[in-house]
Amino acid sequence: MRNGNCVRSSKDLEIEESVGNEVQETEGEMRVLKPLSCLIPGAVKNVCLIILNRPLERSLVKHVWSCSLFKAVSDGAADKLLECMEDENEKFTPDLISGDFDSATKSVIDYYKQKSVKIIETPDQDETDFTKCLRIAIKETKSKEEVGQYVVIGCIGGRLDHQFANIETLYTALSLTTKPVFLISEGSAACLLRPGKTLIEVSTGLEDDWCGLIPVGQRCAHVSTTGLKWNLKDQALGFGELVSTSNTYTDDQVTVETDHPLLWTMGYRLK
Repeated sequence: MRNGNCVRSSKDLEIEESVGNEVQETEGEMRVLKPLSCLIPGAVKNVCLIILNRPLERSLVKHVWSCSLFKAVSDGAADKLLECMEDENEKFTPDLISGDFDSATKSVIDYYKQKSVKIIETPDQDETDFTKCLRIAIKETKSKEEVGQYVVIGCIGGRLDHQFANIETLYTALSLTTKPVFLISEGSAACLLRPGKTLIEVSTGLEDDWCGLIPVGQRCAHVSTTGLKWNLKDQALGFGELVSTSNTYTDDQVTVETDHPLLWTMGYRLK
């Protein structure tokens, strides 16, 4: 059953601007996010890039790499990066490779060792390679105040259990960093909105015409939005109740207010 495109089953705003900071606070803890800023040619260089073990899009790697201050690769993604960039590998040497190395080829790891890439083994099986790599990347970039966002590619598509594991890592990330973590791959982008009010900039010209709000992990009892074709007004989102999918924009800014973490999804088109 559909409801629009939702599937059922004080003082002036003061935005604290800071170079390279994608999380900007306003009165009332309002956050400003720019999910596709890393895809804009000539954008501010403020990204910590994390690459996961999926087939990579060459153009996407180039776009995000050019905006990145630090590049981390998770396990078998080392092979994928080497394969993807082919004759340009000299330009695309990461700062760090981590993992339990059950999927990376030894010769590839040896190649990057010769390039003085830091190799960190993480044999712990209680967390995914993505979660472990994110923890390390956050630690490695702690002193880099210019880093304003963590962008993860090679993270969407493939096995469904891996998709849910990647989303679960977004929940873990809430306790690891105040900076946003964006999943961007294969025409889709996602991030986990914290409780409270968030303003999402959708004015880059790279946005596809669809977006959604998915209550993964728990029910959100109070969600309100502006800037969408089918807005929510203090409504509950939850599986078996209401899930907002296939929505679209009426403005170049979207606001979302939620009482629990809520997954924001949107499409993009590289130029």
